[in-house]
Amino acid sequence: MLIQADAAADSMLDHPFDLSRLGDAAVEGLVGTTIGPYKLLQRIGEGGFGVVYMAEQEQSIRRKVALKIIKPGMASSEVISRFEAERQALAMMDHPNIAKVLDGGTTDTGHPYFAMELVNGVAITTYCDENRLSTRQRLQLFTHVCRAVQHAHHKGVIHRDLKPSNVMITLHDGRPVPKVIDFGVAKALHQRLTERTLFTRYGQMVGTPQYMSPEQAEMSGLDVDTRSDIYSLGVLLYELVTGCTPVDATTFRDAGFDAMRKMICEVDAMKPSTRVRTLDNITA
Repeated sequence: MLIQADAAADSMLDHPFDLSRLGDAAVEGLVGTTIGPYKLLQRIGEGGFGVVYMAEQEQSIRRKVALKIIKPGMASSEVISRFEAERQALAMMDHPNIAKVLDGGTTDTGHPYFAMELVNGVAITTYCDENRLSTRQRLQLFTHVCRAVQHAHHKGVIHRDLKPSNVMITLHDGRPVPKVIDFGVAKALHQRLTERTLFTRYGQMVGTPQYMSPEQAEMSGLDVDTRSDIYSLGVLLYELVTGCTPVDATTFRDAGFDAMRKMICEVDAMKPSTRVRTLDNITA
């Protein structure tokens, strides 16, 4: 629902609004409204339970930020717990290759939001391919990603959804700098990230299938540890070097939930040497 009349816009700004009651069409309608000291300029991203806007801070310091709020209609207690956990996880970290949290607060209706460093960039795989980077150059960028993930692990946080779209490349003085983003499904190792309990319910798989470790896909009730992120980094490295993931996304496309989990846990990846046997296969 777009806000067209001045009166309607004033009403939205002057009175508390409940984000959880808005439909998907209302996400764009929030553009132009204000949350805390931030004016929403445009929607730039959307995840499982959050929406990210480019916003401008209008008080104290004028700057553009990425402002994340809970997606309309999804403000359940578990989603709020996950959202607060992501905010706290990012606040604990201080690394040049992890997007920084700048501020946080709650809306007038009590829903959390946080402002992050605005990362203007593209996915690491897209950047490497479009700029025709050599294998050595790709590995140099990947090394920075590994150090960022190691920093998160040292802070007791597992990302659990490492994939190209969560590793952005931005330019600083003309040089590519990786930024790990979206700790929306992050998990604490040794400490609580929030006073509320963060958990994964049975039957709810967290992560992206192509990059997910078998342990994470099993959902056996046993906690995953840092090795799950290391597995995902291995898949990302494989994709950076070969141009595809070990198990292609199309394999999962038509699979049911149980079949997908079984493939992740049991199916061996095809060796690169067997993907194309002859030049005839390429030209066929």
